Amino acid sequence: MKKLLAIFTFLISIPILEAQEKRTFITGTTVLDSLAIADVHIVNKNSNIGTITNDHGFFEIPVKIGDTLFYSHLKYKHKQIVITDSIISARNLNIQLEENTIVLKEIVLEKQESIFYRDPKITTYKGPVVNAAKLNLPYANTTINEDKSLVKFRSGASINLGNLINTINGNKKREKQLKEMALEDTELEKIRKHFTDDFFITDLKIQKVYINQFLNDCIDKNIIRIFKRDNKLDVLKLLMKESKLFPRKIVNEDLYLTDH
Repeated sequence: MKKLLAIFTFLISIPILEAQEKRTFITGTTVLDSLAIADVHIVNKNSNIGTITNDHGFFEIPVKIGDTLFYSHLKYKHKQIVITDSIISARNLNIQLEENTIVLKEIVLEKQESIFYRDPKITTYKGPVVNAAKLNLPYANTTINEDKSLVKFRSGASINLGNLINTINGNKKREKQLKEMALEDTELEKIRKHFTDDFFITDLKIQKVYINQFLNDCIDKNIIRIFKRDNKLDVLKLLMKESKLFPRKIVNEDLYLTDH
């Protein structure tokens, strides 16, 4: 008798459970100020059934009374809606989402570091040491003696390898040229200050914009060496002679000598 009662109770409960779990499809749209929002993820948290809105913000999902719909999108705030009897009756649900505003923290701009700078917060490793000895690799204890000897030639001369490479690359030559140009620039500046711009303009008939070019052209005439000998008369003769032959072409004087 008890078995029959249990079976009867079970059979009666089946349609009740089915009725409770039965869900109805509802449709809806997601908008922002009446504009449709696409790609909104909608999940029924009770049934774990989800969907995504289309380009028109439209979606369709099965629900029942008491279910909770969770709306999510990267650009908008999350939202949850509990399904009520009125929503089921209307079978339509329009959801208004809000934009998600992200406030950035204050950024402090610091001095730019070299490309070779290593941040100790990143490069400092405090974990276990891993090397060839720890891994029991062959030849782990072998050490290589650093060869610091100079490169020797058959002639008996020797030269540092680093200097040799720099020389081949032209670094030494360029460095030497820059130093020579800097010295020439300084000496030409002294000559210009000694004779004054008025002398070049009034006596030599050279426009101010051409004075630097003119002095640079006089370098080949050893004007710097003569000026260093403190022989101002010879410098004056040289300037007067070269001014007669100087072609007054328009040239950017900044290429030759810095204005002061």
